[in-house]
Amino acid sequence: MGQILVRNVSDHALESFRMRAKAKGTSLEQEIRTLIEQHAPYTPEQRVAIARAIRSKFKGGPFPSMTLDEIREGLE
Repeated sequence: MGQILVRNVSDHALESFRMRAKAKGTSLEQEIRTLIEQHAPYTPEQRVAIARAIRSKFKGGPFPSMTLDEIREGLE
């Protein structure tokens, strides 16, 4: 497992995380570890699922189809 050192974290933020950790009965280190893991990049499977969900919302496209001439006209 990797390790990191984070510098220049505000006292307010640290105290907030300490209070959260204490309320959960965990350490500050565990609270930060959980936060990092919850915000990790999506796995390939998660990305595919998100893409499919977005596509399903726009099935048929959100805009009417345009011809190439109409697109060119809009660029002028």
